[in-house]
Amino acid sequence: MFKPYLLLGLLTMAALLAGCDLLNQPEPTPVPFNQFRIDDVRDAFAQAGVPITTLVRDMTVGRDAPQSFNDRYTFAVERIAPDGGQVLFFSSADAMQSWIDYVARLRADSSTRRSVVYTYVVGNVLMQLNADLLPDEAEQFEAALNSLTRP
Repeated sequence: MFKPYLLLGLLTMAALLAGCDLLNQPEPTPVPFNQFRIDDVRDAFAQAGVPITTLVRDMTVGRDAPQSFNDRYTFAVERIAPDGGQVLFFSSADAMQSWIDYVARLRADSSTRRSVVYTYVVGNVLMQLNADLLPDEAEQFEAALNSLTRP
């Protein structure tokens, strides 16, 4: 005679054993937020062939910008030199958010809006380009930044 409760019991036990095996799996190691450095960005720029002429570490910012970054580099672009852009590196999402909020405030102000036309974020990197670049030039820099891959 068929006993459905026996089959149900066996299925429940098998599911519990499978669940226990899943619970014993190690937690994945979290990827640190500050995964990219200037060498990564420099390599991405070189591979994309973007026309920078200098790349200088500069930890000084103006216009009441937050000091929440842990590294900052400025660079010149051949066509508009000595202007170009900046690349900032952050060690946490909160530190980066303060800069994203700062850029949003600049964009909301008609007197400073033009200076933050080209701002891009990938991982822990925020890149801001000079507004005198043409859109297709800015797209080359954006593509270079987007080519960064996570380790």
